[in-house]
Amino acid sequence: MPNPDGPIIIAYDGSVAANQAIEQASGIVGSGTKAVILTVWESGLMNAAIAPIPGGLGAPVPPPDIEQVRELDRSEEDHAEKIARQGAELARQHGLDAEAHVARDERSVASTILELAEERDARAIVIGSRRHSAIASVLLGSTTEKVLHTTKRPLIVIRPSDGDGH
Repeated sequence: MPNPDGPIIIAYDGSVAANQAIEQASGIVGSGTKAVILTVWESGLMNAAIAPIPGGLGAPVPPPDIEQVRELDRSEEDHAEKIARQGAELARQHGLDAEAHVARDERSVASTILELAEERDARAIVIGSRRHSAIASVLLGSTTEKVLHTTKRPLIVIRPSDGDGH
């Protein structure tokens, strides 16, 4: 059962949809409401972007440089902290009593959101939903859908008004 005095958890990635979620949620829950602005970062995401293709051109794939991997992870976490702080500032501008929170994605973004909602005994979860094509939804999965089908807490889904939500 959600705690009516608990904070709202707002999933925030810096996108247009996330900004609109903060703006609209503040009008729904009211000024002064405690809010945790959650940015989830995915470890190794940058590594996938720069890793050589296994077996490409017949050359063996060298093992990753552990220090380089650590530096890339630190960079990703720093970037996530910056995004979370920006989201918390936007939330404060809209009257919420907001704090920034960054969490490393251990299993999925949805499970990270749900775990924080449980940990903080949140009154509700807010997500800005992006519009994806049917193919993109199948390939990417939907964090919103996974949270919707798993949470027992109220879920506020804000649809972007600009058409794409990015």
